[in-house]
Amino acid sequence: MNRINEINNLDLKGKPLIQSFSGSGAIGTILSTFLVKALKMEQAAVVHADELPPVAIIKGGLIEQPIRIFQNDNIALMSCEVNIPYNTVSDFIGMLVDFYIKSGVSHIVPVGGLPVLQNQFEEIECYGIANRQETLTFLEEKGVQLLEEGIVYGTVVETLELCNTKEFDSSFALLVECDPSVASYDSTKKLVQNLAKIFDFEFDEEEFENISNIIRTRIEESTRFLREEAMDKTRESHL
Repeated sequence: MNRINEINNLDLKGKPLIQSFSGSGAIGTILSTFLVKALKMEQAAVVHADELPPVAIIKGGLIEQPIRIFQNDNIALMSCEVNIPYNTVSDFIGMLVDFYIKSGVSHIVPVGGLPVLQNQFEEIECYGIANRQETLTFLEEKGVQLLEEGIVYGTVVETLELCNTKEFDSSFALLVECDPSVASYDSTKKLVQNLAKIFDFEFDEEEFENISNIIRTRIEESTRFLREEAMDKTRESHL
């Protein structure tokens, strides 16, 4: 069953909870890695999802659970680095939202990429959306641009709608324009800058670039491994 196992003094009361799933532009992976390192967040819980096959991510030779909750004294993060089966997304998000609200979080903020066709000279935009006018006013006061028109889907919509159903007022999403086919570091930087502006934490651009280089190397290594594995299978098929 869907469940959350607390492992290290989990305390979400009064903290904004950033919800980050893997998706377009690898934004979830880049964002989570940066926030955990830059804000010195510690893993506080592991989330288990129904119908997810046995899977782990590997960092520095160690296996790690792909769905985790991190925290520091001021902010929390739910990071999911695998795809949740479509037919179980609703129940999974429902379990998470119930847990967030029960834990007393101050805000629930799903984030992600907004796939667009973009050239290198266009400025990347980050947009806020919400389910209540009061929350839109809050975002405008923080200097966040609102998405006037468009279509959103997936975990962002499911989360906002559940928060609305459960009358949790302090929920909004941040979506940043990105190229869905490549790791979007500049888009992720724009997203982090908006989070820093809203929740008043320091953003160090040089630190972001340093951590991004580490992530870039890791992604390139993973891609190389997958290419080599595919090549081996191709050779075998022609023997």
